[in-house]
Amino acid sequence: MKEIRPRPTSALRSGESALLFVYGSLRRGGENHRFLDGARFLGEARTEPGHQLLDLGRYPGMVAAAEGRVLGELFEVDGETLAALDRFEGHPTFYQRRPVRLDGDLIAWSYFLVEVDAEAKPVPGGCWPSGRS
Repeated sequence: MKEIRPRPTSALRSGESALLFVYGSLRRGGENHRFLDGARFLGEARTEPGHQLLDLGRYPGMVAAAEGRVLGELFEVDGETLAALDRFEGHPTFYQRRPVRLDGDLIAWSYFLVEVDAEAKPVPGGCWPSGRS
């Protein structure tokens, strides 16, 4: 799989796509996966070390951390899908869409928490929901 570097949504031309790494309710079988209808599933993926998943109750949030990895899924999406997800995720105030480096030297867009609740607990193994492979 060739590396596709993330570009701002406004820079995607008609017919262009970007990689998107999802780790929570947007995953296949998740309650909000419908936002990825029409996106192409590319497979399971994992961040390089330096990321942590936090349990926010009904959904998780990813943050940069000294160590840890987050497990999720990789999709190919168009600019319209990214724009809809930005609105849904509250970008840039609640979640901020930023590049993340994945195993295999891939770079994709993903959503990072802007503010971390002091009571949020790490998700064991970096996989949401816990125990899902």
